[in-house]
Amino acid sequence: MLNDADLPAELWAEAVGTANYIRCRSPTANRLKTPWELFYNMKPDVSRLRTFGATAYVYIPKEKRHKLDDHSTRGIMVGYAANTKGYRVLLEDDSVVIGRDVIFDEGVGAGRRNQQEQEDSDSELEIEDIAEPEDMDTEEPPGANVRRSNRRAQPAGEWWRSTRPRYEDANANARAAARNRPDAAAAMSAVCLEPTTFEEAVASPEAEQWQQAMDEEFASLMENETWTLEELPPGVKPIPVKWVFKLKTASNGGIERYKARLVAKGFAQREGIDYDEVFAPVSKYATLRTLLAFVAADDLELHQLDIKTAFLNGDIDEDIYLKQPPGYEEGTSNLVCHLRRALYGLRQAPRQWHARLKKELEGLGFTESEADPGLFIYNDKHDTIYLLVYVDDLLVAAKELSSVEWAKCKIKDTFDARDMGEAEVYLGMLIKRDRANLSLKLSQEKMTTQLLSKHQLLDAKPKSVPISTSIKLSKDEGEPLNKEKYGYSQLVGSLMYLAVCTRPDIAQAVGALAKYMAAPTVIHWAAATGVLRYLAGTKDYGINFGREGCNTELVGYCDSDYAGDLDTRRSTTGYVFVINGGAITWSSRRQQTVAASTTEAEYMAAAAATKEALWLRKLINDFQKPVSTVTIQADNQGAIKLLKNPITSLRSKHIDVIYHFARERVMRKEVEFKYVKTELMIADNLTKSVSEGKHTFCREGMGVSN
Repeated sequence: MLNDADLPAELWAEAVGTANYIRCRSPTANRLKTPWELFYNMKPDVSRLRTFGATAYVYIPKEKRHKLDDHSTRGIMVGYAANTKGYRVLLEDDSVVIGRDVIFDEGVGAGRRNQQEQEDSDSELEIEDIAEPEDMDTEEPPGANVRRSNRRAQPAGEWWRSTRPRYEDANANARAAARNRPDAAAAMSAVCLEPTTFEEAVASPEAEQWQQAMDEEFASLMENETWTLEELPPGVKPIPVKWVFKLKTASNGGIERYKARLVAKGFAQREGIDYDEVFAPVSKYATLRTLLAFVAADDLELHQLDIKTAFLNGDIDEDIYLKQPPGYEEGTSNLVCHLRRALYGLRQAPRQWHARLKKELEGLGFTESEADPGLFIYNDKHDTIYLLVYVDDLLVAAKELSSVEWAKCKIKDTFDARDMGEAEVYLGMLIKRDRANLSLKLSQEKMTTQLLSKHQLLDAKPKSVPISTSIKLSKDEGEPLNKEKYGYSQLVGSLMYLAVCTRPDIAQAVGALAKYMAAPTVIHWAAATGVLRYLAGTKDYGINFGREGCNTELVGYCDSDYAGDLDTRRSTTGYVFVINGGAITWSSRRQQTVAASTTEAEYMAAAAATKEALWLRKLINDFQKPVSTVTIQADNQGAIKLLKNPITSLRSKHIDVIYHFARERVMRKEVEFKYVKTELMIADNLTKSVSEGKHTFCREGMGVSN
């Protein structure tokens, strides 16, 4: 097949897949039925079979092109899509796309050795119908529409020869590109794939790197005396283990290192026998953003540490037996690993690690924050050191570099830690500083780009708002969506991580979409892809701290719509708190009860904002920025008067007592509510979809920009 189409040997996998696809639908010797018919008990539809290596023209949806752009792009047919009615087409930019709406010219192969100018004649072109989400199915069409064209077929050329790199040289080329050109730093991560099993790792082109990563992990396990090899006691079933592989990327997108982790399959553990308590705290994202806001304002030093095999430092009390790790078996099959220390994957491992880390940090003089157990603080006469912990990733901040180095040395003396220098990437978030202007940007451009690429919307025509004001979502609108074919839950989950970490501008849209995870419709899917199209135009946006004209005073904004949920007629609470020009915490959440008036809805929103303000007040005091009264801006005069005065009337006496605690905090002067015009309410886009101008105003007020 490759020789006939004159395609390079690097496409062998596509050829094998195509050959297998055709073979399953072709007659075989000594059988009256095809393999497909034997398996599915139905005759296969072969009307969509096409010539391997033929020139293909893939339709470009209007969402991915501008008015004067071409409606299709040329490529080579290299296979058939799995589980959908589509084709795999190799494009000129060396990417493979899947499309159903494809025109084929099987008289011209993109890789023919002897290409000749074809004479003017009628060329039979076959086109498939454009597929919409609601009519995409896994069955093949009974036939294809045929039309005739008088267009002159042009030689396809041999663009793949000059543009497509050879697979065996791809790794070396990508590494060189990552070292020499920042714009090509992600090339290596694009070439390499993360194996899912031990067998895949040792058989992959990067087998040497993965083997080295496993050797390092196994050496750490032995050094920490994680287990002893013993005979399996009678009646005990050992817990299985597996290798997990991960590519660690640098801030520029290139591969930083290959990482292998031995993980116990903790789902096989039994509660009360193999484990008891499992809870382990981690730092909040709001604490991280608050720390970064003060790092930018006070020009603090910010460094990062990564604890190697962190969970191995936790002691374990229960008797747990594991199978020996694949590739490192010793002795007879009856020999198992009797654990002496915690291991990744065990239910109690995070708790045991945090207990050990807390004990060691307190021994060094650190104290745990009352507001966030993931924040540790060290005070002396000369400086204050802040240590933020998220499992095994640590951030160290202080005014003096010597203080940071002291803390890192003490931690490295206790644990096997890797000094990563100045913090650039933390929990997948890019930290970019401009110390000359005392500014800092926190973004997730890489994750956003990967999400857009996964859904083939990287070059989509962008939208100006996440959800248009004309779209009103409800549970009964639209046809049910095939959740197995369209990963609605996975898409909304990815969007939610962006909305929680660095993109408050999409929080309302994601919250609205998340309500339909159980039974989404095609309307909900279209709205979700609309959010992706908004991200396509703002993928490099993030939270900026230290903008010109801002200060470190904590200011909050709270707002509510009224009966905006069409299914329950509940209102949506939205609030955001800003420090040093950037949002540190925000929320867009449907209220628990139906509000009888706009005042009641705003009053409940004020109560939610008050809870967050009291927690922030305690947290900011840990950063030695005492706040006596937190100012919260609201745009409803009735709610503000109800907060400041013990008014009881027919319209307000039914309001639940739980919400009146906000009035009590106002009387104590712990929080203060001030009126702001609706046009200046920054939290407005957290309660409902708004116009482009208002959305831009709210987004900039939260510090979200490029």
